[in-house]
Parts: sequence; C-alpha cells; structure tokens
Amino acid sequence: MAKLSEIKTDGALKILIYGKAGSGKSCFAAGLPYPTLYLDFDGKVDSAALYYKSDAARLENIDVRNLSKTMVDSPITQFEQIFSQELIPDLKAGKMKYKTIVLDSITTFSNAVLNHIVATNPGVNRTKTAQGQQPGMQDFGILKREFGKIIPNILSLPCNVIMLGHISQEKDEITGQIIRGPLMDGSFSQQLPIYFKEVHHAYRDEKGAHWAQTQSDFKFECRSQIPGLPNPMKLNYAELEKYL
Repeated sequence: MAKLSEIKTDGALKILIYGKAGSGKSCFAAGLPYPTLYLDFDGKVDSAALYYKSDAARLENIDVRNLSKTMVDSPITQFEQIFSQELIPDLKAGKMKYKTIVLDSITTFSNAVLNHIVATNPGVNRTKTAQGQQPGMQDFGILKREFGKIIPNILSLPCNVIMLGHISQEKDEITGQIIRGPLMDGSFSQQLPIYFKEVHHAYRDEKGAHWAQTQSDFKFECRSQIPGLPNPMKLNYAELEKYL
C-alpha cells in the first residue's frame, strides 16, 4: 500500500486528439519531442513532412511506419510485431528508443483491427456478400474486448503517447442530445477518453489558425490535467510545453 505522497508520474504525455481532417492533428503530433515512432494507419503523414520540411533534424528522427496498406502481412500483424519485437524489448531493457509514439489514427486503426478479427476467424457464421463476410455482433464484441487490452498496453509505455482520431457524431435516441467524440468501429469509442489524461478537440478557426479545445462544452468531450492549460490553446507543442 502506498501513500498518495509516494505516487509518482513519469511525466509522459498521454493525449487523445480528435478533430476534422485538416485541423492540424498530425502536425501537432509530429512536433512533440523526438525520436518519434509514427504509426501511420491513415496514410496521410505527408502533411507533417511538408510542414516540417525546414526542420531536417526532426524529419530524420521521426520513424514512420506506413500501416495504411496491406502488404505481405496485415496492418495489425505488423503492429503486433512492432509492439512485441521492438517496444516490449526496449521496455524490458529499461531504455525506450522513442520519446514519443503517435498512432494516426485510432479511427482507421479500429477498422484494421475489426478486419483482422474477421479474417482470422473464418469459421464464424456471418452474412456473406460479394465484398466478403460482413462483421457480426460477435466480432464487435471481440473488438471491444481487444481494445480493452490494447489501449492500456500502449499507454503503459514510459514515453509520450499521442492518439489521433476523426470525429463521430451520434444522436442519443432518448434525450435527443448530439454526442461527439473520437470515431471508431464498435462501441469502445465511448470508453476511449477514460484512458487518457488529456483529451483535446482540434479545430481550425475562420482565420486558418489551429487550436485545441481542452475543456468540455455541450458539443465536445474534452479534459486536461495540466494546471493552467488555457482553453482553447494554440495547437502546437511549444505552446503546450509552457505549462508542463
């Protein structure tokens, strides 16, 4: 048993950022301390490469893994190999190679996991179409269970972990309230923010400036545990660093 006074933090940032395309999420994530492992499920990290084209040191210290296309192995098989063969050995050795890990995006990552579940369980009775087997309720149940293991495992790594997501918009059938949050396959999207210390909504204003909403309102669920962090905050690491 430990006293609250004995509880320490490793100081690593665990941030979930969701927003529309073009809201500056990828550029923000690529701007965190490097070396960085950038897991690109969206296939659009080139926007960050263009944004930091004059920062040669940063470009050389961001290791991009393109997991947006199926090659020899499925994206999830490649992800599992990265986790088990690179990140876990580093963790056990007590020295992480990367200061920051980016998963871009949780939206396409969840879709890849769901497709992997369907592909690796061919014996399950599913609706069959010309496009292949359609995921059933049992697949979404497995997906929720798997995310209950995957997300905590990633966030337990002693480095900055940044997950990006697109926006979902659903209407509560009982209250009529519009609920917005990170877009994912399955129902885990409602639980995802619980795991993060920082949940920000990224957006672009009418002048083209990029911002992070850090506190909730009636439209977006947000949260920050960083004392004094403004709402909204300019969406760049230099601004965030002032409050760390």
